Amino acid sequence: MTAANIAIVLLAAGQSRRMGQDKLLRQLPSGERLLENRIHTILAAGSVPYVAVPNEPQKAGLVAKTSAIPVQVPGTAQGMGDSISTAIRVLPEDIAGIMILLSDLPDVTANDLRALMARFDGETILRAATEAGKPGHPVIFPARYRPQLEALSGDIGARDLLKSEPVDLHPLPGQNAVRDLDTPEDWTVWEEGVLTRPRK
Repeated sequence: MTAANIAIVLLAAGQSRRMGQDKLLRQLPSGERLLENRIHTILAAGSVPYVAVPNEPQKAGLVAKTSAIPVQVPGTAQGMGDSISTAIRVLPEDIAGIMILLSDLPDVTANDLRALMARFDGETILRAATEAGKPGHPVIFPARYRPQLEALSGDIGARDLLKSEPVDLHPLPGQNAVRDLDTPEDWTVWEEGVLTRPRK
Protein backbone atom coordinates (compact mmCIF):
# COMPACT_ATOMS: atom_id res chain seq x y z
CA MET A 1 0.00 0.00 0.00
CA THR A 2 0.98 3.63 -0.40
CA ALA A 3 0.20 6.78 1.56
CA ALA A 4 -2.49 7.58 -1.01
CA ASN A 5 -4.48 4.51 0.06
CA ILE A 6 -4.19 5.00 3.81
CA ALA A 7 -5.61 7.82 5.94
CA ILE A 8 -3.58 8.67 9.04
CA VAL A 9 -5.34 9.81 12.21
CA LEU A 10 -3.09 11.50 14.78
CA LEU A 11 -4.64 11.54 18.25
CA ALA A 12 -3.85 14.82 20.00
CA ALA A 13 -6.89 15.53 22.17
CA GLY A 14 -5.62 14.05 25.44
CA GLN A 15 -5.21 16.12 28.60
CA SER A 16 -1.79 14.81 29.73
CA ARG A 17 -2.87 14.56 33.38
CA ARG A 18 0.17 12.52 34.42
CA MET A 19 2.55 15.02 32.81
CA GLY A 20 1.11 17.97 34.75
CA GLN A 21 1.02 20.05 31.57
CA ASP A 22 0.12 19.49 27.92
CA LYS A 23 3.04 17.37 26.75
CA LEU A 24 2.22 17.94 23.09
CA LEU A 25 3.09 21.61 23.56
CA ARG A 26 6.45 20.88 25.19
CA GLN A 27 9.52 21.77 23.21
CA LEU A 28 11.84 19.07 21.93
CA PRO A 29 15.64 19.40 21.78
CA SER A 30 15.12 20.28 18.08
CA GLY A 31 13.09 23.34 19.06
CA GLU A 32 9.81 21.97 17.73
CA ARG A 33 6.79 21.27 19.88
CA LEU A 34 6.05 17.55 20.17
CA LEU A 35 2.77 17.93 18.24
CA GLU A 36 4.48 19.87 15.43
CA ASN A 37 7.17 17.21 15.21
CA ARG A 38 4.68 14.38 14.92
CA ILE A 39 2.75 16.19 12.17
CA HIS A 40 5.95 16.92 10.24
CA THR A 41 6.99 13.26 10.56
CA ILE A 42 3.72 12.13 8.99
CA LEU A 43 4.01 14.71 6.22
CA ALA A 44 7.55 13.48 5.51
CA ALA A 45 6.13 9.97 5.10
CA GLY A 46 3.95 11.27 2.25
CA SER A 47 0.60 11.62 4.02
CA VAL A 48 -1.48 14.54 5.27
CA PRO A 49 -2.75 13.59 8.75
CA TYR A 50 -6.16 14.15 10.25
CA VAL A 51 -5.36 15.52 13.71
CA ALA A 52 -7.91 15.02 16.48
CA VAL A 53 -7.64 18.12 18.68
CA PRO A 54 -9.72 19.53 21.53
CA ASN A 55 -11.52 22.87 21.42
CA GLU A 56 -8.39 24.61 22.65
CA PRO A 57 -6.54 27.37 20.79
CA GLN A 58 -2.90 26.37 21.24
CA LYS A 59 -3.09 22.92 19.68
CA ALA A 60 -5.47 24.09 16.98
CA GLY A 61 -3.07 26.95 16.24
CA LEU A 62 -0.12 24.58 15.82
CA VAL A 63 -2.11 22.38 13.45
CA ALA A 64 -3.23 25.43 11.46
CA LYS A 65 0.41 26.30 10.74
CA THR A 66 0.81 23.02 8.85
CA SER A 67 -1.03 21.34 6.00
CA ALA A 68 -2.56 18.82 8.42
CA ILE A 69 -6.35 18.60 8.66
CA PRO A 70 -7.73 19.46 12.13
CA VAL A 71 -10.66 17.47 13.47
CA GLN A 72 -12.23 19.06 16.54
CA VAL A 73 -13.20 16.61 19.25
CA PRO A 74 -16.32 17.68 21.20
CA GLY A 75 -15.89 18.96 24.74
CA THR A 76 -18.16 16.15 25.89
CA ALA A 77 -15.67 13.51 24.70
CA GLN A 78 -14.69 11.01 27.39
CA GLY A 79 -11.44 9.62 26.03
CA MET A 80 -9.48 8.04 23.20
CA GLY A 81 -12.49 6.16 21.83
CA ASP A 82 -14.36 9.42 21.26
CA SER A 83 -11.32 10.97 19.57
CA ILE A 84 -10.99 8.01 17.22
CA SER A 85 -14.65 7.87 16.28
CA THR A 86 -14.83 11.63 15.70
CA ALA A 87 -11.85 11.55 13.34
CA ILE A 88 -12.96 8.42 11.49
CA ARG A 89 -16.27 10.04 10.55
CA VAL A 90 -14.56 12.73 8.48
CA LEU A 91 -12.18 10.48 6.53
CA PRO A 92 -12.62 10.00 2.77
CA GLU A 93 -14.68 7.01 1.66
CA ASP A 94 -12.21 5.74 -0.94
CA ILE A 95 -9.44 4.52 1.37
CA ALA A 96 -8.10 1.02 1.90
CA GLY A 97 -6.82 1.52 5.42
CA ILE A 98 -6.83 3.76 8.49
CA MET A 99 -3.66 4.28 10.50
CA ILE A 100 -4.14 5.43 14.08
CA LEU A 101 -1.07 7.03 15.62
CA LEU A 102 -0.64 8.26 19.19
CA SER A 103 1.00 11.67 19.35
CA ASP A 104 3.23 10.94 22.35
CA LEU A 105 5.44 8.38 20.59
CA PRO A 106 8.46 10.58 19.85
CA ASP A 107 10.69 7.98 18.20
CA VAL A 108 8.37 6.82 15.41
CA THR A 109 10.01 8.01 12.19
CA ALA A 110 8.82 8.73 8.67
CA ASN A 111 10.67 5.59 7.58
CA ASP A 112 8.73 3.58 10.18
CA LEU A 113 5.44 4.89 8.80
CA ARG A 114 6.44 4.19 5.21
CA ALA A 115 7.48 0.66 6.14
CA LEU A 116 4.15 -0.03 7.82
CA MET A 117 2.16 1.33 4.88
CA ALA A 118 4.23 -0.74 2.43
CA ARG A 119 3.63 -3.90 4.50
CA PHE A 120 -0.14 -3.37 4.91
CA ASP A 121 -2.13 -5.76 2.70
CA GLY A 122 -5.57 -4.14 3.05
CA GLU A 123 -7.03 -7.28 4.64
CA THR A 124 -5.51 -7.76 8.10
CA ILE A 125 -4.95 -5.34 10.96
CA LEU A 126 -1.26 -4.42 11.05
CA ARG A 127 0.26 -3.32 14.34
CA ALA A 128 3.71 -1.93 15.01
CA ALA A 129 5.81 -3.81 17.55
CA THR A 130 9.26 -3.79 19.08
CA GLU A 131 12.04 -5.89 17.62
CA ALA A 132 11.28 -8.39 20.42
CA GLY A 133 7.61 -8.60 19.35
CA LYS A 134 5.92 -6.43 22.00
CA PRO A 135 2.82 -4.83 20.40
CA GLY A 136 2.73 -1.05 20.21
CA HIS A 137 1.65 1.72 17.83
CA PRO A 138 0.74 2.84 15.24
CA VAL A 139 -1.95 0.45 14.03
CA ILE A 140 -3.41 0.21 10.53
CA PHE A 141 -7.00 -1.04 10.22
CA PRO A 142 -8.49 -2.27 6.94
CA ALA A 143 -11.34 -0.04 5.80
CA ARG A 144 -13.91 -2.74 6.58
CA TYR A 145 -13.41 -1.99 10.29
CA ARG A 146 -14.58 1.58 9.82
CA PRO A 147 -18.06 1.00 11.34
CA GLN A 148 -16.53 -0.46 14.52
CA LEU A 149 -14.08 2.44 14.80
CA GLU A 150 -16.85 4.99 14.27
CA ALA A 151 -18.78 3.39 17.14
CA LEU A 152 -15.98 3.72 19.71
CA SER A 153 -16.40 5.83 22.83
CA GLY A 154 -14.84 6.18 26.27
CA ASP A 155 -11.17 5.85 27.11
CA ILE A 156 -10.38 2.28 26.00
CA GLY A 157 -9.85 3.13 22.35
CA ALA A 158 -9.68 0.19 19.95
CA ARG A 159 -8.26 -2.25 22.51
CA ASP A 160 -11.17 -4.69 22.36
CA LEU A 161 -11.06 -4.75 18.57
CA LEU A 162 -7.38 -5.58 18.62
CA LYS A 163 -8.06 -8.46 21.02
CA SER A 164 -10.93 -9.96 19.03
CA GLU A 165 -9.58 -9.74 15.47
CA PRO A 166 -6.52 -11.22 13.70
CA VAL A 167 -3.52 -8.90 13.95
CA ASP A 168 -0.17 -9.03 12.15
CA LEU A 169 2.83 -7.45 13.88
CA HIS A 170 5.49 -5.40 12.13
CA PRO A 171 8.68 -4.75 14.12
CA LEU A 172 10.06 -1.22 14.24
CA PRO A 173 13.62 -0.43 15.33
CA GLY A 174 14.42 -0.38 19.03
CA GLN A 175 11.57 0.82 21.23
CA ASN A 176 10.03 3.14 18.60
CA ALA A 177 6.63 1.44 18.76
CA VAL A 178 6.23 1.56 22.54
CA ARG A 179 8.24 4.45 23.99
CA ASP A 180 5.72 7.09 25.06
CA LEU A 181 6.09 10.18 27.20
CA ASP A 182 3.50 10.11 29.98
CA THR A 183 5.34 11.64 32.93
CA PRO A 184 8.03 14.29 33.51
CA GLU A 185 10.40 11.44 34.38
CA ASP A 186 9.68 9.74 31.02
CA TRP A 187 10.43 13.00 29.25
CA THR A 188 13.70 13.61 31.11
CA VAL A 189 15.04 10.12 30.44
CA TRP A 190 14.07 10.28 26.77
CA GLU A 191 15.51 13.77 26.27
CA GLU A 192 18.81 12.79 27.88
CA GLY A 193 18.97 9.83 25.52
CA VAL A 194 18.35 12.04 22.50
CA LEU A 195 21.00 14.55 23.52
CA THR A 196 23.64 11.83 24.09
CA ARG A 197 22.74 9.71 21.06
CA PRO A 198 25.60 9.57 18.55
CA ARG A 199 24.94 11.61 15.42
CA LYS A 200 24.70 9.56 12.21
